[in-house]
Amino acid sequence: MTDGIFMKAFYRVLLGLLAFGLAGHAAIAQDWPAKQPIRIIVPYPPGGNADVGARAVAESAAARLKQVILIDNRPGASTMIGTEVVSRAAPDGYTIGVVSDSHAINQAISTQPKAAEILGAKVPYDAIRNFVPVAGLVDVPLVLAVHPAVPARTLKDFIRLTQDRKSGEGVNFGSLGPGSAWSVQMHQLAKLTQAKYVDVPYKGLAPAATDLISGHIQAMILPVHYAQQYVKSGKIVAIATLSERRHPLLPETPSLAESGFPGQNFTNTIWFIAPAGTPPAIVDRISREFNTALAEPGMKEKLATSGDPYPATPAELSRRLRSDIDSYGSTIKDVLK
Repeated sequence: MTDGIFMKAFYRVLLGLLAFGLAGHAAIAQDWPAKQPIRIIVPYPPGGNADVGARAVAESAAARLKQVILIDNRPGASTMIGTEVVSRAAPDGYTIGVVSDSHAINQAISTQPKAAEILGAKVPYDAIRNFVPVAGLVDVPLVLAVHPAVPARTLKDFIRLTQDRKSGEGVNFGSLGPGSAWSVQMHQLAKLTQAKYVDVPYKGLAPAATDLISGHIQAMILPVHYAQQYVKSGKIVAIATLSERRHPLLPETPSLAESGFPGQNFTNTIWFIAPAGTPPAIVDRISREFNTALAEPGMKEKLATSGDPYPATPAELSRRLRSDIDSYGSTIKDVLK
């Protein structure tokens, strides 16, 4: 009898606490963002894909939230400088970060013995434990492109060309340096196709693309939205888009699946994060506002030079991050052997 009375009292208290907690989260979400301007940390210089996308979403979301959203560019150290700022910020919804595939790559590299040597510094945070995914931003489809003098117009021809080179040689393949998404994806493509490449690192996309156009390097993986102008003018040749389907901007270019490698998809994604501990109600609110902005009719045009709008839920982004860490990690281990 006494035990029964005790248990009923216990459940009433528990239900009361749960109700109080839910009410508290609802109040937090309702009050946010009345306190101060929202700051979005972009770990890249102004003018790039991440910066352009973040500014477009910020403009739209700020109008609906009736709050100022500031863009704070913190480039450097393979995106670690800006991302560390986010990891150390108060988890109150007023600091949001932008990350890309480099987020998963840095995490995968951090488990390797030569991590600091490769990245130039120790990764000062954990990509999973120190952040919560918030919303998508931009999907950057990729294309394998070559200089017009390269005697290959299909992926199979290109693979054969790299394999016909003398032992120890390969096609000079431009990348953005060790630890960059383009470098790791180049190695992923080489592993998939058994092609032989020589990694030629650059400090940025523009100088690498300039050398591809001039013929100083023979091949490179490029964003479709960036490459399409040079493909259409004949300055470079698109061999294959690195996905299962053709892209509307390069309708004549076959996909990776059409080129003999079905089920493969190489792409870069850019998305939003918040510091770990940010209340779920606020994360959900930001996610709704940012994803709503990405779904607006004019957003595709605003992101025309950056990529395709990429609305995504926190759960989707969490699954993708873990999958990318495993996938990139496998390639990185092979490269470092």
